Amino acid sequence: MAVWEDVVTTGLIGTDRRPVSNELPPTWGVGVDQALDPAHAVLSLAARHRAVDRAGSRLPSCLPSPSAPPDPEPVASRAAHEILVRLLSPPQIDLLNLWLIAGAESGQRVSAAYWTPLLILAVRTTELDRSALASVLGARGMWFVDQNPQWIRLAKALRPPAGEKPSPEHDGAEISATEDAVRADPELILRLPPPWPEQLTRAVLDFVASGRLQQRGSRFAAAVGARLPLQHYPLLRSTIHQIATRDLPLTAAAVRSLREAVLVLERTVWLRIEMRSAFSGVPIMVQRLEIPPW
Repeated sequence: MAVWEDVVTTGLIGTDRRPVSNELPPTWGVGVDQALDPAHAVLSLAARHRAVDRAGSRLPSCLPSPSAPPDPEPVASRAAHEILVRLLSPPQIDLLNLWLIAGAESGQRVSAAYWTPLLILAVRTTELDRSALASVLGARGMWFVDQNPQWIRLAKALRPPAGEKPSPEHDGAEISATEDAVRADPELILRLPPPWPEQLTRAVLDFVASGRLQQRGSRFAAAVGARLPLQHYPLLRSTIHQIATRDLPLTAAAVRSLREAVLVLERTVWLRIEMRSAFSGVPIMVQRLEIPPW
């Protein structure tokens, strides 16, 4: 009787009525220790048979997994991704949006290593620029989104409905863009499309330097920094030096708010300068401003 049939018969009628055979084929390994409980011996033989059977046969096959589509667009440089790492830990949404927009405008893709953290962030907040994110993900990144059932809603949000076009930005034709208008209403400049003329940049920088923003200074400064023409960075340097040499009639709290706003403004503009260099490969031609204490 075959060994396996002997084991099956023993298991069916019981070890008390049929002893466990200790004669095994070489492929099954050494014999069973007779000191073992007979029931355990039968189970041990069954496990050995299963292992030998699976090792000696081919595993069942399945359909090949779907493959990602090709994406000919280049991946952003290492320098660009080093900036991205700084903005992800911890997440800085406003600055991340600047990175995504810069990548989208340059036609470069984000490395696959950063798909997951960006997508998890996009699930948690709607403030992340979905259009720019879809652009830097590219065809392969969007395919990756589709593979996760938990990202179904995000995938739909990243793809606008067929036939729907992004709403055009205001061209500023109906907005008064004079220097006096900006000095009277500094928020006006955030509704004007860049690049701004030099006199408007001077007007809004003078407003930031006046210290009248108080608690909302950092938020306004960040918005200005995200739009300020990069060629106007020397104007920012000049404004900050003027603040340092001027005796402003401000309280200590107002001075702290002003300094924080200036730091945010300079940091945002400089980050955009770094991004432009990282995405274009053109070296930075200006020296970063060291903000003096005051």
